[in-house]
Amino acid sequence: MNALEVRVAAIRPEAERVKAFVLESPDRRALPAFTPGAHVEVRATPAGGPDAWRAYSIASDPGDARSYEIGVLRTGDGGVSAWLHDSVQAGDVLAMAPPRNDFPLAGDATEHVLLAGGIGITPLLSMARWLQRGGGGYRLVMSARSPERLPFRGALSELDPGRVRVHFSGTEGRLDLAAAIGAPAPGRHLYLCGPNALVQGARRAAGGLGWSESVVHVELFNAGAAAGDTAFEVELARSGDRFTVPPGRTILDLMLERGVFPSYDCQRGECGACLTRVLAGEPLHRDVCRTDAEKATNEFMTVCVSRACSPRLVLEA
Repeated sequence: MNALEVRVAAIRPEAERVKAFVLESPDRRALPAFTPGAHVEVRATPAGGPDAWRAYSIASDPGDARSYEIGVLRTGDGGVSAWLHDSVQAGDVLAMAPPRNDFPLAGDATEHVLLAGGIGITPLLSMARWLQRGGGGYRLVMSARSPERLPFRGALSELDPGRVRVHFSGTEGRLDLAAAIGAPAPGRHLYLCGPNALVQGARRAAGGLGWSESVVHVELFNAGAAAGDTAFEVELARSGDRFTVPPGRTILDLMLERGVFPSYDCQRGECGACLTRVLAGEPLHRDVCRTDAEKATNEFMTVCVSRACSPRLVLEA
């Protein structure tokens, strides 16, 4: 990986457990150009733990590469997000991989429906900024629990209010996903980003409305975490190593800490690179890269986001 050095130009609180980090070149030159929906990988070097790379979508306008703005949701009491929140300060220099885009705007689309939940706003905000500046057709629906949990409120207020709807589930109830998505139409594409429950519910709603899967684009955030998660034990059959996976951590996190390096890439359950054979126990599947029939066999699981229904899993690793 050809890493770049970036300086943390500013850090600001954006919502409960969310901070925005503004990254720029140490010599103030323009950073590599990026397209709407792109992400960067940032290297974390927490004390007492191994280095780790984590992907964060760029929320800023792709028309301005003087800096990148990312949003980081703190999950759990340890790990990369906690390190970024607690240890990184303005002026620090970090290693970062150049931008990559696995969630681009469709080139043949004439209208874009953007549906975000929580920190999932980051790539969709970049898309909305790009489309608004260029005159592209878009509609953005953002769902958050409360105003205190709404990240990038200032940036959202700068968009065309006629194109943006913010829904607060704590006071307005559950978002009507079918109404938020609307009917399909020629040239209309749908983009979903947020927690697994919202994304999967939106996919089902879109299917019920007649949307073709070819025009529904998905990216997950915090796919492996959910309220009510409990700890479980994992045994790695090849080494005999055993460890407990607490809420807020992933099997992959613990494997890497123990010097076990499986193949992995997206860390969001989207690519399938980390699929690992299950020898015993019942996994709780949270990936979006396989069909329901494939998951039902329980033969493999994604260790980046999936957890356990049973108290213990034995993996071929």
